[in-house]
Amino acid sequence: MVVLIIFLILMLVFLCLVLKINMINSNKFCDYVIVLGARILDENTPCKTLECRLMLAIEYLNKFSESKVIVTGGQGLDEVVSEASVMKKYLVEHGINSDRILVEDKSTSTFENLNNSKKFIKDTEEIMIISSRYHLFRAKMLAFRVGFKKVNLIGSKNRSRFWKVDILREIFAIAKSFFIDW
Repeated sequence: MVVLIIFLILMLVFLCLVLKINMINSNKFCDYVIVLGARILDENTPCKTLECRLMLAIEYLNKFSESKVIVTGGQGLDEVVSEASVMKKYLVEHGINSDRILVEDKSTSTFENLNNSKKFIKDTEEIMIISSRYHLFRAKMLAFRVGFKKVNLIGSKNRSRFWKVDILREIFAIAKSFFIDW
């Protein structure tokens, strides 16, 4: 019974953290922007969640023309190409020069997204991360774990009809990342 109560309290704390964090320094120039991947529908189409992230990336990259973007996400078992390749294609189709886009297409988790992206970034410790709002707390926690010193955030609204499931999944992912992703 005590374990169940502790578990429920932890889940409530994680829920508060997910809902509280929104954006941090979203109008600040950063040399590198990391856009975290999400599911793709086919070789040309991001899901709504990913499309919202990409639209924010386009807005940011148009505002800060010197920034480079790292698109992240490998190829899932049910995906025909990598998430990152679809993301790059989407950005190019919406006017972002392909020279500004770095592709990290080997990762299968947020921890790997950020750890693999760090290899592209040699001279900076400050980054901008773009993801869904519900994902920002864990993204920031994991960015610090892989060695980024200053993390700025931009979060998109969740347009998925499964947003409650996404938030619940994120709460469990925070618990997993808290103990396992090192």
